[in-house]
Parts: sequence; structure tokens; C-alpha cells
Amino acid sequence: MYVIVVGGGKVGYYLTKTLLAEGHEVAIVERDEKVCRKLELDLGEILVHADGSTPAGLELAGAARAQVLTAVTGQDETNLVTCQVARTFFNVQRTIGRVNNPKNEALFRVLNAGTAVSSTQIITDLIQREVDTRHIQKLLPLAAGKVNLFEIDLMATSPMLGKAVADLRLPPSTLLVAILRAGGVIVPDGRTQLLKGDRVIAVAQSEREEELARLLFGAEA
Repeated sequence: MYVIVVGGGKVGYYLTKTLLAEGHEVAIVERDEKVCRKLELDLGEILVHADGSTPAGLELAGAARAQVLTAVTGQDETNLVTCQVARTFFNVQRTIGRVNNPKNEALFRVLNAGTAVSSTQIITDLIQREVDTRHIQKLLPLAAGKVNLFEIDLMATSPMLGKAVADLRLPPSTLLVAILRAGGVIVPDGRTQLLKGDRVIAVAQSEREEELARLLFGAEA
């Protein structure tokens, strides 16, 4: 897979090294000449000295054949513009932009610039998993955060224990995709019963999290 990394700072450098180690073809684009001189000693010919937020710079990096572009500069506006240029001028199907201010994530969605990755949000989610007292954890955001993959630990007080999946009144657009039980994985059908100690994997719209919690935990939610 051909990946273009825009931004030659620490994030861009280590991302490039990781992608190369995994066997991908990579170009790293950096506009600062001083930074380029440092990177060239290690990265050599895959380094492109250009402004990655411009069509000319991305053309020089071969954006027309790139499957993925990721913009990881320290400036949110530069990353946003870079992703837009890649999608608009070169039809790059997968664009990922680093977001330093979580408030700017919404701009990526509104402007259809691809996926925004916020280190602040990632760390917050990790902390939340550790302190969540409701036994429901977000594993993975999907569809730009509109849908989430949840892991739910069924407690002894859950009103759903002993009930079959077909009898659950799940919230709209919610699906139970797996049950982790006794070290194994069960793909549930309508007859599968929920038992004490089950860990349920569900896909649901983000705004349905509280509703799902109330269903599975009752008053404990």
C-alpha cells in the first residue's frame, strides 16, 4: 500500500518508520528545509521537500496513486487543508488528519475531510475505560463517532439474565454481535440466552448508549 505522510515532526517520522517496517511504500512530505536535511540522513529518497497542503506538493509526492494520506503536522488547519486537497484533486480515498484541538474534530466531519484523530480524545477514552463504573466500555468509534462498538459486562442484577436475544427490546439500530463466555466466543442468534458473567459486544449509535445501559443493567444504570 502506498501511503503519504505529510509532516516531518516526531509523529510523522515515527509513523513513517513504522509503516516502512510493516512493508508499506511510503513518502514523507515536509516543507521546512532544515527539518528535511535532518530527515534525509535517515529516510533518503522517500523524503519529499514540498508543501503538502498544496496540489503541487502532493503531486510531487505521487498523490494520484496513493491509497492513504495522513496529515500529522502540528497545525490543525494545515492538516485539514491537506486532507481536503488530497481528496478533491487526487481522489485519495482514505485521508487521516491529526487534530491537536479536539474542538476541530467537527470541522473534519462537516467539510468531509476524512478521519480526524485526536490524541486528547484517545487518552480520554483510555482513562474512561479504566474508571467506568457502569461496566460498559467504548471499544471503537465508527462512522466518525456516530456509532460505537461497546463491551458490556453483565452483572448479577441485570434484568436481562436468562432472557433470549430475540426477547430483548434493543434500542433502534443496535445489534449484539458477540458474547464472550467462559473463554470462548459465541455469535448469538435469537435463541441465545444471556447469562451471569457474560461480556456482550454490541454495535449501537452513540446516542443510544444510556438507553442500552438501562436495558442491560436496569436500576443500576
